[in-house]
Amino acid sequence: MEAPLQELRVMTPGAAATAGVVAAVPVPGVLRVAFHTLGCRLNQYDTESIRLRLSEACAVQVVTWNEPADLYVLNSCTVTAKAEHECRRLARQAKQRHPGCKVVVAGCYAQTGPDALAAIAEIDGVVGNTLKEDVAAWLPGVMAGEGPRVHSRAFAADEAFSAPVVDAFPGRSRAFVKIQDGCDLRCTYCAIWQARGPGRSRAADDVVAQLAQLRAAGYREAVLAGVHLGGWGRDLDTDANGSRDRLPDLLRRVLAELPDLRLRLSSIHPNEVRAPLLEMYAREPRLRPHLHLSLQSGSDDVLRRMKRPYRAAGARRAVDDVAALGGDFGIGADFIVGFPGETDAEFNDTLQLVEHHAFSYVHVFRYSARPGTVAAQMTDAVPPSVISERAAALREASGRKRAAFRSTLLGSQREAVVEHGTDLPGFHQATTDNYETVMIPAVPGDGLGPGALVTVRPDHEQDGRLFAATVQG
Repeated sequence: MEAPLQELRVMTPGAAATAGVVAAVPVPGVLRVAFHTLGCRLNQYDTESIRLRLSEACAVQVVTWNEPADLYVLNSCTVTAKAEHECRRLARQAKQRHPGCKVVVAGCYAQTGPDALAAIAEIDGVVGNTLKEDVAAWLPGVMAGEGPRVHSRAFAADEAFSAPVVDAFPGRSRAFVKIQDGCDLRCTYCAIWQARGPGRSRAADDVVAQLAQLRAAGYREAVLAGVHLGGWGRDLDTDANGSRDRLPDLLRRVLAELPDLRLRLSSIHPNEVRAPLLEMYAREPRLRPHLHLSLQSGSDDVLRRMKRPYRAAGARRAVDDVAALGGDFGIGADFIVGFPGETDAEFNDTLQLVEHHAFSYVHVFRYSARPGTVAAQMTDAVPPSVISERAAALREASGRKRAAFRSTLLGSQREAVVEHGTDLPGFHQATTDNYETVMIPAVPGDGLGPGALVTVRPDHEQDGRLFAATVQG
């Protein structure tokens, strides 16, 4: 006997749960939904926002991506061509494994390339960033197999920040909180301003309320995320002095109102590493001693062609100022290799920046042309073989920097958060306050579940892993 149909109760964001009832569509009594997130921490938050809106609309059972489901929601990324390829592959794979399901691609790729996604037979719905949380706009049609396949609209010039208060992050040991979205910089290689619209900030009261909700749910550490995180608050009427340094003010308020919460920033531009932020890190132990800097290049000429808002000297200063806070401060960075016109000398500027400054790791990205960007029209492309050589050289330098950083941690005591899962039997995986991965012994009954805070003492490396003992008391 088939399960009875469920009547989908859909509503616009913020509406009462009893509003907006529509006709039943052919789904089982409980909608089995699987989610998969590609890309950044913002996307992880957005996935939970979609989950929350779906659970308000109907009875939902969340299952893993590889399990049978009625609906697969893939929150997409458009930063690189590789991310877009992975999105298409996963969407097709879900339908091939479970032919009777519905597949929705949401998020950034859905916003910038809706027609390309809609042309894929295995995809039942394409939901851009502007409508991804508006379940009323897309869920009934998707589940009924009727209506338009693309659900999106252009961003308004005065687009307001919008996000529900998320209650949990299943499978995550820490919370990710979106406090800023969009960007006004329009760097020549980047399509994020198209995918996420103009820069806009979450109100401070809402940020505090969201973090308080997650702390009450048991999360001990939260990551504050944004496309242009250092620009938080500049569009809000919060500072009559017109200060550029509003993010530190928000951090002070959060830490004052939530005294047992640890905070980490997702990433920040080097020109926004200024005295107010550095002073906060110097005196506030609940701010994790780790910063990830969005650098992209060590060459002035490349940075100029990228239209980045700083030059190499500013990047070096930012790294040195953060390093001055202490040798155990974790410093990461993003770099793009093979930007159009990048010469050997320009790449060497980047390599020397990494070699001679106190990074604990770097992320290396091969340049990928994004449709609709200025850089995509540049004609002096770097040969793929050269890009590969440069990426390998920068990753090798990163490996040396990480090994050196790890060696400084041996014998020290660090606070760490236990992660979900590990591929090494008999051990928990944990992330230290300064963003290094350690393996700690798993003892039956130790109570070290995901998200638990533990003090560790790294004592040796083996097979590319850093091992640590737990410190009692």
